[in-house]
Amino acid sequence: MIPVPPILRSALLDRFPHGFTTRSGGVSEGPFASLNLGDRVGDDAARVEENWSRLRAATGREFARARQVHGNRVLDAARPTELAEEADAVLSSTAGLAACVSVADCVPILIADPESGAVAAVHAGWRGTLARVAEEAVRALVREHRARPERLLAAIGPSIGPCCYEVAPELAERFRGELGQATGNPSPGQARVDLWLANEVVLRRAGVERRHIDQLRRCSSCEDGTFFSHRRDGGRTGRQVGFIAPLS
Repeated sequence: MIPVPPILRSALLDRFPHGFTTRSGGVSEGPFASLNLGDRVGDDAARVEENWSRLRAATGREFARARQVHGNRVLDAARPTELAEEADAVLSSTAGLAACVSVADCVPILIADPESGAVAAVHAGWRGTLARVAEEAVRALVREHRARPERLLAAIGPSIGPCCYEVAPELAERFRGELGQATGNPSPGQARVDLWLANEVVLRRAGVERRHIDQLRRCSSCEDGTFFSHRRDGGRTGRQVGFIAPLS
């Protein structure tokens, strides 16, 4: 019997089919063990496809994906897509079609509109966070699906946490200046950025209410048995995904 891949969920989004995968439940080996869902990381293509097949079977969904480039473009998808278009946020309003982003330290953010049923998946590394990619996703939901920001629900998924995300002091200072003092600690020797809080700030500035934002607070770098981590693993590692499908 093929094992069902473990999938983490947010209670805030319980009405929506969604989840954050872990590294367990697949067939990849070595640094990609075992549920690697990254197509361009050096893993065997047949194993990656088998991993995707297992996720499709476990969720009953197809996936809309984009080629992520650490920007803030939003792709409004109407059908399953691979990696043809560049974007760092994907929208879906098609039943059974999950918006999906891949990560291995960057922040996956899932956004849902309870009124229209439309959803978005967002990929936010430090560049995307400063480019306000989550805000662009909110704007796209407002523009394309008449969403009201104050009614949107958002979950900030597993990624590198402020415990582990050491950066240059200049970058920490930039976060403090653009997104608030608490998002960056520029102290010499321990300069860090809190991408979870920074993206919460971006969402709140876009009109999402604080009570409608869930931080899972799971660090991909700390939890080596649960998540892939680009930084911890020296760049040779797999990818997990965050996905969310519209209300049927």
